[in-house]
Amino acid sequence: MYAVFQIPRLALQAVLRAPDLSAAGGAATSLQSDLPPVVVVDPQARKPAVLEMTKAAEREGVLIGLSVPQALARCSELSVLHRSLQAEKSVGELLFSMAYSLSPRVERDSCGEVLVDLRGTKQAKSLKRCEEILTELAEARLQAGVGVAESCVVAALASRATVAGGLLVGGEERELPPIGMFRYAPLERFMDDMPIRNVGGSDALLDVLQKWGVHTVGAFSKLKRSAVGARLGVEGLALWDRVTGRERRIVAVAELPPEFEESWEFEYDVDSVDPLLFLLNRFLDTLSARMRATCKVATFARVELRLAYGSPIVLEQKLPEPTSDGKALFALLSARLEQVEAESPVASMRLVLQTQDFRERQLGIFESSLKNPYRFTQTLSQIAGIVGEDRVGRPVLEKDGRPDGFRLEELPAAVPPLGEELSAARLFGMPLRRFRPSRPAAIEFQGRAPIWVQCEGVSGFVKAARGPWMHSGHWWEDKGRWNRVEWDVELNKGGLYRIVKDEIGWNVEGEY
Repeated sequence: MYAVFQIPRLALQAVLRAPDLSAAGGAATSLQSDLPPVVVVDPQARKPAVLEMTKAAEREGVLIGLSVPQALARCSELSVLHRSLQAEKSVGELLFSMAYSLSPRVERDSCGEVLVDLRGTKQAKSLKRCEEILTELAEARLQAGVGVAESCVVAALASRATVAGGLLVGGEERELPPIGMFRYAPLERFMDDMPIRNVGGSDALLDVLQKWGVHTVGAFSKLKRSAVGARLGVEGLALWDRVTGRERRIVAVAELPPEFEESWEFEYDVDSVDPLLFLLNRFLDTLSARMRATCKVATFARVELRLAYGSPIVLEQKLPEPTSDGKALFALLSARLEQVEAESPVASMRLVLQTQDFRERQLGIFESSLKNPYRFTQTLSQIAGIVGEDRVGRPVLEKDGRPDGFRLEELPAAVPPLGEELSAARLFGMPLRRFRPSRPAAIEFQGRAPIWVQCEGVSGFVKAARGPWMHSGHWWEDKGRWNRVEWDVELNKGGLYRIVKDEIGWNVEGEY
């Protein structure tokens, strides 16, 4: 059994749901709804002509192939929209991802049509999923039809015979009641009603069949194969095998891309953030639907902004947790996008999501995670926009031994377990409470040992002293070099302190 999904009038539906169109494009995209007169033309053609049109334009006498002036002469209220290959590609990717949820054996026959090999699946379950796909496409403002049959050719004909909903073509001779969104048609009756020109073939072959009085697929399939081969040759035999299901066809399986992406080139350069946020939301709606259909989750996001002039802007964001939630992704990426300061208007925008298979992981009894990791990451992005990205992160001690030496690094997606278990037998020494800042001190020495310490809040004779300990590092650098001498002293009035001599002088660094 095969299923073929087809989006009728692809160029029209794609441009009507495009993100930055006017009121004509923002209306409902159902081909059965009362849309205003709209036509789609290819601006790249030498002589732009009508490619597709709405029902209202068709009622006004507009035909495919008319030039724009001819179409406007027949309908003065006609809206002319340019064909968008980007929008058609986006629709094709969405349709392919939806069909992939039925079976991994999916073939892209064209941008607006996909073939799904349903052999080995349960018919009732497959039909139910087909209905869900049609509903999800309708939520994405797309109207599609699906045909299901034992032959891939018959399934393709059934999909083109229904503008919306599903058509199940079977071997039963009697009519059956509708199955959900599916209508049932007996195979013989369906073939008898299908014009032979819908199957394809050269004009010369179709003209011969018309002269013979063969006008339908059913009439042609009833001819003997040997007679067709003797009179119509190889082309006639190939057509007969195709319509009767004898053609051995291998499904050219298409693979899912490792990255899901959406892009759009603006007709006019954008100099404000609102259109970018609107476009980002539309991108994420489409991509999240594709990820849910294919059981994928995003792990990394990249937003690319191409400017009218100057270097492009690239925003990269590692997600705190893999997800397919469009709202969470929008909250995270919009915070980054609002902080962008561009030197020129934006000419195009591209969103790329790196994905992986969805895997559920149950936390251990002693493990915990953030209540809302996306809100936490969004807050960090907002803080970075205020203080700078180089000042946000987690502090990590430097390995050069410099006191208070640290650097900031990005927060890891997962915290690794401790390499060495902490135990009571491990000696850390007494904790040092550092003074912030260190207190300048006057130190008196007898020989090489300190005997008197005086600073703000601390003074007295030295009862005991240990040292000196000399530390230095980065002596080969002009600005990063450091050199210090440390003593630990106990005063006669009580208290154990650390005194340090650095480039500035002596100071009390802290108290034990």
